[in-house]
Amino acid sequence: MKRGFKRLFIILGILIVAGGMSSVAYYRYEEKLQLAGGMPQFGRGQEQDVDTVTPVAVALAGRGSITESLVLNGEVLPQTDVNIFSTVPGKIQDIPVEEGERVKKDQKLITIDRSEAGMTFSPTPIESTIDGLVKQVYVEIGDYISPQMPLLQVIDMDVIEVVVHIPERDIGRISVGLRAEIEVVSYPDKVFRGKIDELSPVVEPISRTREARIRISNASHILKPGMFGKVKIIIRRTGDALLIPVAALVERDDSRVVFLVNNERARLVEPEIDIKEGDMISVLSGIKEGDRVIVIGQQNVNDGDEVRVTEELQ
Repeated sequence: MKRGFKRLFIILGILIVAGGMSSVAYYRYEEKLQLAGGMPQFGRGQEQDVDTVTPVAVALAGRGSITESLVLNGEVLPQTDVNIFSTVPGKIQDIPVEEGERVKKDQKLITIDRSEAGMTFSPTPIESTIDGLVKQVYVEIGDYISPQMPLLQVIDMDVIEVVVHIPERDIGRISVGLRAEIEVVSYPDKVFRGKIDELSPVVEPISRTREARIRISNASHILKPGMFGKVKIIIRRTGDALLIPVAALVERDDSRVVFLVNNERARLVEPEIDIKEGDMISVLSGIKEGDRVIVIGQQNVNDGDEVRVTEELQ
């Protein structure tokens, strides 16, 4: 037993001495590394402060034209659309015109025989009240008609109207005389131009819209009643506005701001913006021509952050 305890004490003593020597060696080794400029080892290094540089893409603020407009859907209608009636009862004797035929004012459209049993009358002509096209014939030869029955419909297609409905929120921006551009599916590469000729005096209570009628010359009869199209009402147009991409705008604290690059740092500005058209928007103040506005990466920066411009978009 005594010999066993002696051996145990000897082993413990050796381990203690070895541990002490290892600790001394570790601190001496670390001190030499620090003096030599090396990196500290064994998890005892010093933390370093590193500035984060955010890569961004920019676009230059420049001048150009921009248009404020209201885009709606509209229906093509004839400006003048009349039903032709007879002033006397009788039987349809003759219809010398066909649907689609162009007619002149006072041209004979239908002949009515007013004769009855024991009574003979001269045929009564029914004439057109306008220049236009015969859109529809409602009767046939041999029909007995009364003065309350429409016989034909004649429309004037030399001038047509496009009817649109202005939402209540935009009513204050629209007035008679504003120019409009119309595109229809049938002629995708053609733009028809006209002006607002009439505004309804009331707002529709169900749709909360106000009807507007746009008059367009249509001498070639390209536009047909019943067509639908996209209508752009031109509210105002500026030929020399300061423009930036809409993508530059960022929502911050309920405000729309823009980040400029100045001396390789992001600078926050809150510009006064005006007209938006497509992917561009005009600026009234807060930005000047030639300023570099961040359009990619602006969500990742704050005022004063260091940035690196990786691309300048045109």
